[in-house]
Amino acid sequence: MQTIPHYSHFEIDIVSALASQLSGALDSLEIGQLSRGAIDDLPELRGVYQLFLNGASVYVGKADNLPRRLRMHHHKISGRNNITVDEMGFKCLSIHENWAALAPEKSLIDHYKSRLQSEWNGIGFGNNDPGRNRDLTDVDPEGFDMRYPIRLDWQCDWIEDGEWDVTELLVALKDSSKLPYLLRYYHEGHYKRGHSDYRGKTVTVPKKGMTSKELLVLITKALPGWQATAFPSHLILYPEDHAYKHGTVLHRQPI
Repeated sequence: MQTIPHYSHFEIDIVSALASQLSGALDSLEIGQLSRGAIDDLPELRGVYQLFLNGASVYVGKADNLPRRLRMHHHKISGRNNITVDEMGFKCLSIHENWAALAPEKSLIDHYKSRLQSEWNGIGFGNNDPGRNRDLTDVDPEGFDMRYPIRLDWQCDWIEDGEWDVTELLVALKDSSKLPYLLRYYHEGHYKRGHSDYRGKTVTVPKKGMTSKELLVLITKALPGWQATAFPSHLILYPEDHAYKHGTVLHRQPI
């Protein structure tokens, strides 16, 4: 293009400018303990946040509701081996919705990755179900789950002793507000409807507060041809006889 002395072009990189100011604002904050009390003090606003393990930054994320998302992380970490919530800290900033639309968390992740301060981003720390296809492909679990596998000794204090319908027990056990990791089981249409193999089947829970492993094994024993398997990230129950590369068979009930 011909140079015109009285003309030029101007652009402003708003996203980079926003990310730079956000990272500066986060860096200026003190690290708070990732405790229920500290989380409950937060306003229910959208924003960005940073997680710390023993004082070192490990994750950057965004949330439409900051306390709700941080409670989810608190709950998830509490159900993992090799880590405790007492080791975790956080910082967060609320952001006006006009700026949230610019997806500043991506620039923040890039910023902290360049400083080796967001190692949990991109290694499976999110809460998404890996899916049935992922189970069957024997793909290596991502880093977070391999380092911090689920606790099979999680005490399910919300499950009372007594006789239970199999579908009702599975629905109660799956409750994501209480079980800190995913339980996926084969069902017809919706998980609360269960499966035809469950109908008319009951199990006796001998005591309150049994572990997730004990309860799932108990349920599987009532279902001929079904298998319960534990992965580093989640539990599954399917009508199968299958050896998984990264899954441990908890119980398979013969036909």
